[in-house]
Amino acid sequence: MAKFQDEAAFSCELKILRARNVEFNSTGSLFVRCYMSAGHKKIVRFQSKDVSSSNMAWNQSISLDCSATKESMSNMLLEGTVTFELRSRSGISCFGKTGKSRLVGKAEVPWKAVYESATLDIEKWVVMNPKRSLLDGVKPPAVQIGMRVGGPLPAVPKATKQNRSCGDKCECKSCLNCQLFALDAALEFF
Repeated sequence: MAKFQDEAAFSCELKILRARNVEFNSTGSLFVRCYMSAGHKKIVRFQSKDVSSSNMAWNQSISLDCSATKESMSNMLLEGTVTFELRSRSGISCFGKTGKSRLVGKAEVPWKAVYESATLDIEKWVVMNPKRSLLDGVKPPAVQIGMRVGGPLPAVPKATKQNRSCGDKCECKSCLNCQLFALDAALEFF
């Protein structure tokens, strides 16, 4: 019984809105790839649809229903991040398949910023660390994103210590590496 009382469920939402300051091949397309930790050293990857250089707006969102122990949820809210990669694709190959993509820029946004906001959501422009050096006066690419957390969230202590002694054989089920999310994704666009 105690095991079920220690578990909690919450929802999170990611939005990919639009990009700016991006220079790329006009015949190509842009997309955003997102990475989130799923516990046990697993990563969940989501990808937006491709957009053209003339319309760098996605206006897409994804909703995730997550369950975890209260302790792992607290760890995620304090130490977890979402990685956003802005990528370009040169076009479609001669066989109708999409070509390989190229990293334009990358950024990480901590869930802590969402948890500490008054409304448990943020919407902001994330400046990407560009893959290539920029010329003087050229602004780095940026993607406007949104992140939201909902549901009964646990109280997060001011200072918590992550269990750093966990290894590949860890069975504690409560540290950040062991049970962060059990994702039941309700995918809207990825």
